[in-house]
Formats: sequence, structure tokens, C-alpha cells
Amino acid sequence: MNDFIQPIFEDNNDIFFIKGKYGGKVPFSNCLLIADHLIDTGISALYLKRLKRKFTIRKVLFSHWHDDHIRDNKILADIPFYCHPKCKPIIEDIDKLLDLYAIRGTPVETKFKEYLSDVIDVYNTKIEGLFSPSDIFQIGGHEMHIISTPGHSVGHCTFHIPDLKFAFIGDIDLSRFGPWYGGTDSDITEFIKSIEKIRKMDLEVVATGHRGIIRGKELIQKQLTNYKEIFNAREEKIISFLTKERPITPKDMLEKNIIYKDYKFLKPFLLAMEKTMIKKHLQKMETEGIITQDNNGYILSQQ
Repeated sequence: MNDFIQPIFEDNNDIFFIKGKYGGKVPFSNCLLIADHLIDTGISALYLKRLKRKFTIRKVLFSHWHDDHIRDNKILADIPFYCHPKCKPIIEDIDKLLDLYAIRGTPVETKFKEYLSDVIDVYNTKIEGLFSPSDIFQIGGHEMHIISTPGHSVGHCTFHIPDLKFAFIGDIDLSRFGPWYGGTDSDITEFIKSIEKIRKMDLEVVATGHRGIIRGKELIQKQLTNYKEIFNAREEKIISFLTKERPITPKDMLEKNIIYKDYKFLKPFLLAMEKTMIKKHLQKMETEGIITQDNNGYILSQQ
């Protein structure tokens, strides 16, 4: 019944990986419980109820503001919620999601609002306290360090326990899908810097928001490297559509599997996110001089 609760260390009964419904795949996410502190709430309403019955939870820390990580939190409404300062105004006013996903005033808006209320149960949530990078929590006999790892979103944080050489790295999720940066607050360059920051940490175990537990320094390093390389693979796909003569727009590149392999899950929303991510690549490539704008589209630079 509680097989979604997994101890991370054999000799430590204070730290648990809490696997979300359907293995933590979107629209759910995985969580971390360290003593009486829970990181994220996206495991599902049913799992949260079971978790609350089994453990005493005194604080909830959100790794970032994304809906799949803050969903169903009214089940823990009697517990104070904490987050990064940049996430607070978003979590407290989810109407801002429409702008952060660039869907306000588009045909996607109504469907997304229905999704928030009817499918994943996300609503305005009062934040009682804030944490910032360099903060250290004393929990269960361990120091848990807050590490700033933006790029996936503003305010995205990693939770590092140095004495255990462990980190919960949130949505630097090491999934086969690869990095997600479909919000207007996402940033490819910052995302890459955050991956490199984690690579420099002394880690033997990591857990992520949408995958399981990964053990071993070499494997962690390899998967971080492979994950980062997905940025380049996507960029190469985009370049393959460009020429030096005919301008190509982000819209022209939709449904070409540059980002998503299929579009079954809430297709209008996925297309909007894919367009945003393609735009971010194009902006980066323009800054680097690889492409130039031409008639509202992009062409390869003439150099």
C-alpha cells in the first residue's frame, strides 16, 4: 500500500524518496521527505493522504513553482509552505501561469484553466516562509543546503545534503525526454550553468522530480552529461530546417519532433510549449551569430 515510499539509505530512516503516481511522470512528480520536511507535493492527492497518515510533516518546501510540483497541496493546508522568493508571487496567484506559459488570450487558455481545476487541482497557495540560496536547514541530524539551479524556471532549487553526498535536483530530472524550458521565465544558458554546478558537487546519490534514484558518481556524471547534450541535439535539428535563403519561423518547425516525440497529452498546450522552446534556441543561436532574422523568420548567417 505504501510502496511509493522508498528509503534512500539503508542505515538512515529519516530520508525517503516519495515516488509520484505513474512513476512521477507529468502531470505528477516525485517528492523527498527528510525527517518532517517534505519537498514538493506532486505525488497525487491519494498518495499525499497516505503520506500524511504515516509521517508527521511540519514544513513543505517547493523546489519551484510549476503546477505538477505544487498540485493537491490543500491536503496539507494545515502545514506551512516555503519557497524561493521568486516563486512566491506565482504560487500565490496562479493566474500568472497564463503569462509564464505564454497562453493568455490564446485558444489554449480555457483548456489549461480546466486542466488546472479539474485534472491536477492547482489553486492559489499562501506561502508562509521563504528560503534563499545558501540557506542551511538543520533537519534530522543533517545539514540541508539550498542551492540555486535556475533555467528550468526562475527560483528552481536543488536540496543538497553534503554529509550523505546526496541531492534532490528537482526538474534537472535526467529523463530521456531531456530538459524542459517552455516557460517565459526559462533560460537555456542558465539551465546549462545549473547542470554544470551539479556536476561539480560531490554526489554519490541523486533523486529527481520525474525519475527514480540514481546511484554512483560515474553514472551521475554520465547522465548529467547526456542530459546536457540534448540541448545540442535539439539545436542541430533546428539548424537542419534552416537555409541561407528562405526564412523559417518557429511555427514552421512545430510538430517536427524537435522537442516532443508525440503530442497526445494536451496537444494545444504542448505545441505552445514547443514553440517557446524553439524560440529560445533561435534567440540563443542569433546571439551566437549562427542565424539572423529575415522577414519575421530566421536564416543561417552568410558567414
